[in-house]
Amino acid sequence: MWPFGEEWLYEAMLGSYIPFLDVLRSVSCCQDKSERLSLSCKPPISVTIGVTPILLDQLDDDYMRRGFIKWTQARIKRAEEDRKRFKLTGDEAKERLAGAYCDEYRQALTAFCNDYSGDIVSALAEFERQGLVEIITSAATHGYLPLLNEDTSIRAQLAVGCEIHDERFGRPPRGIWLPECAYRPGLEEYLEVLGLEYFFVDRHAIEGGAPIGISSAGDPREVRATNAVFEEEMRGTTYKPYLVNRSNVVCMGRNERVTTQVWSGWLGYPGDGLYREFHRKDDVTGLQYWRVTGREVDLGRKEVYDREEAASRAKEHAAHFVGLVHELVSDWNETTGEHGLIVAPYDTELFGHWWYEGVLWLSETLKGFLGGSAVAVCSAGEFLNIHPPLETVKLPESSWGRGGKHEVWLNDETAWMWDMIHAAEARIKRLAALSPGTRDTDLLELLKVQALREFLLLTSSDWPFLVTEKQAEDYGARRFREHAERFDKLMDYAEAILDEGDSKVSEDEIIGYLSYVRELDDPFPNLQFSALGRQYPESPEREETQQD
Repeated sequence: MWPFGEEWLYEAMLGSYIPFLDVLRSVSCCQDKSERLSLSCKPPISVTIGVTPILLDQLDDDYMRRGFIKWTQARIKRAEEDRKRFKLTGDEAKERLAGAYCDEYRQALTAFCNDYSGDIVSALAEFERQGLVEIITSAATHGYLPLLNEDTSIRAQLAVGCEIHDERFGRPPRGIWLPECAYRPGLEEYLEVLGLEYFFVDRHAIEGGAPIGISSAGDPREVRATNAVFEEEMRGTTYKPYLVNRSNVVCMGRNERVTTQVWSGWLGYPGDGLYREFHRKDDVTGLQYWRVTGREVDLGRKEVYDREEAASRAKEHAAHFVGLVHELVSDWNETTGEHGLIVAPYDTELFGHWWYEGVLWLSETLKGFLGGSAVAVCSAGEFLNIHPPLETVKLPESSWGRGGKHEVWLNDETAWMWDMIHAAEARIKRLAALSPGTRDTDLLELLKVQALREFLLLTSSDWPFLVTEKQAEDYGARRFREHAERFDKLMDYAEAILDEGDSKVSEDEIIGYLSYVRELDDPFPNLQFSALGRQYPESPEREETQQD
């Protein structure tokens, strides 16, 4: 629970995921109306959304559904208490805002329980059937693939990710969001074997230049300072999709202008002084009643938030964004005579959670493209159906992180984690290499599956990221060590069973520990240990990099 754990997901559900479903529903209604009023054959709006399998598993859990309802009810109560408190103190502005929060939270809870039947995942699937959404997958637990040593580890992360997606949505994914946009040469071969058709990279991987990702989107002086890392010859453009190396897999690069415009707190929309301040919260209830005011203004001096002014600014920014995209597409077409691709991907939790007005901005932006003839808003797969790539690109190792490669996840403070991960990789690979035989009892199979489950959780990119960025550093390190300890003990038991001469461990002890761990960690209920042993092509030789 607080400060890390369930509440973070509940906040995302309330602030981002349910409002995002509402946006899709609203756009669907506007689109239907527009098509009835117009005789023109305009392209429909469709968007791509990636759902990481571990998040998919959490959203699809009855415990989390019940927890979200209770948590939201408690939040409504807090808003009601604030409204009464501010009325007593004569603070009319905050009283109105608390009342608006009451209404907003009640509407979200009603939508969750009634409109979406308590099932965000099924609601997304329904929007996909309607053609509004194309859902793509990711690695099972968002593992940082380029730094894994063993092919078996990469295979398991990718295969489990695809299997969970297929199992839940009833079809294999066409595309994948590689965790942290992290790529190294050869990954495309594994994607191709799994039937994945496309993935995304940061701009610098295609064009050269400084990365524009999350860790570089702050102070523009820091962004400029990283330019020296990528003094490379231009290789391509983000306005086109490319086949990667000798594969049939396509990569698409994030557009720098639209990424910075929406994501950056320094240069983009979210830093506007009228928008709600994320970091200042009420001392009593934890709700947010202040606006950004100014980037350099201390939290204690923030001014009271005004919803109407912020909503008006969000609509202005949506109109600006629509104009910006038209300008970029028009300039590209006039220069080259070709169709231009604008890849504009953002973390879903930016909208509503981090940037409170972002949901309204997203809704107004999508509606702003309805009925237009110059720009089509379509999913990545739909674009590739219409404009398949004709050119090939050779990509370097890259990520969206600071420096453009791996330093956010591998550095002096996290090297110990990778030592443990690589040791775990070698150990589970040896176990997977053993041919199944008469010793593969039901108990041994359960141990192997749970060991794989812990291994997948251990290799999540979240843990080194939290340590590096000093965001819940102790929590990230603790979670990592816990999964490592459980993995090692499960492997000890599995190896003891395989060693016929070892009689030190009783079956009751093994069953007791296995039950204990299953209570703690039980994502992917249909996980199979054979995910480690799938047949893939041999790994290509890895190119030396500065990080290496």
